[in-house]
Amino acid sequence: MKARMFVYQALCKICLEKTYSNLYLRNELDRVDPKDKALCTQIIYGTLQNYRLCRYQWEDFVHKKPKDSMCVLLDMCMYQLFFMDHLPAYAVVNEAVEIAKKQGGNKQGAFINAILHKVIKRQQRKLPSDDVEKLAIETSHPEWLVKMWSAQYSFETCRKICESNMNTPNVCARVNRMKISREELMEKDSLFELGKSCPSVLYYHGSNLAKTSYYQDGLLSIQDEASQMVAYFLDPKPKEKILDVCAAPGTKTCHIAELMKDRGEIICGDIHPHRVELIKQGVNRLHLTSITPKVMDATSLEGLEEESFDRVLCDVPCSGYGVLGRKSDIKYHMQSSDMDEIIPIQAAILNKASQMVKKGGIVVYSTCTLNKKENEKQIEKFIKNHENFTLLQQETVFPYTYDSDGFFMAKLKRIK
Repeated sequence: MKARMFVYQALCKICLEKTYSNLYLRNELDRVDPKDKALCTQIIYGTLQNYRLCRYQWEDFVHKKPKDSMCVLLDMCMYQLFFMDHLPAYAVVNEAVEIAKKQGGNKQGAFINAILHKVIKRQQRKLPSDDVEKLAIETSHPEWLVKMWSAQYSFETCRKICESNMNTPNVCARVNRMKISREELMEKDSLFELGKSCPSVLYYHGSNLAKTSYYQDGLLSIQDEASQMVAYFLDPKPKEKILDVCAAPGTKTCHIAELMKDRGEIICGDIHPHRVELIKQGVNRLHLTSITPKVMDATSLEGLEEESFDRVLCDVPCSGYGVLGRKSDIKYHMQSSDMDEIIPIQAAILNKASQMVKKGGIVVYSTCTLNKKENEKQIEKFIKNHENFTLLQQETVFPYTYDSDGFFMAKLKRIK
């Protein structure tokens, strides 16, 4: 299959049918010539990452919005024309017209040809003068999100978040310090580099870390730097009884077990059986014995004894605004209404999980989002309604601090 036809079909699946980009490429990329795989991957991820800026370059030339499939075709052409200087413009135009003709006949081909020639003649369109609108377009974030971050954190912080989300994220490893040290791994392989924060973080500059013997032998796991901070924030101790209520795929759960030297008891789970199987796979790969994965509803936690755990982790479902640099699919599809459905669920999970911890015990609430409604406001509301808890500490990790995901963590203690 020709490279650009593959890219077009992939983007239609991802943008119009909400297929996950990483899963699609994993399953379908072998359909193209091996020499074109890198090109296809770059155009797909580059178009998703810069979707608003790409669309901004052509949308003023149309009086009526084209079919969604043609919008996708124009977007991917804009990425090639303005972000891939080594590609000749005529090749981009010719193949786009060919794709358009196959999808909608000569009329669609003529339409795409006319728009592309207008764009090439003008070159890049001037950005708006309004700071919020300009930032939203040039970093391809929804304008409502830029406004929300500016109101919640300040415009300067918002700008740094948006710009950080445009960078290629580090490939992060969490060293299993029960088996090996960071220094030993760095001696074994020069592709590793020390991380910036946690004592378990290494950056990996090779390709496909999951295929290495280090991963397969359980010497490390793949986990973002900010995500690794959560287990340290929980601060588990050997021989304690821990509950992780939203554990799948189990990355943080296994980190907790490693910090406990695999001594103690960790009950963890997810509402979906197939995701509990993912936890079991990670546990088996790392040869951990302290973890018991179960199918559980975090809003009810049926079958678990109240006030029986030393520490509870609530890494709750969230809007995911902290991982937009890593998951451009979210950025493409996100709506401001997404958080409205998730906020009551987060509150219900935290409320139920808090009943599981002993007096003097710790509850950690965490999200991979940057949104005070899901973070600080949730904690404020919980403390107001639970006089038997006190807030010990809360922290927001912005993506630009460590070139990581964005995270929020709050540590609560049961005092009576």
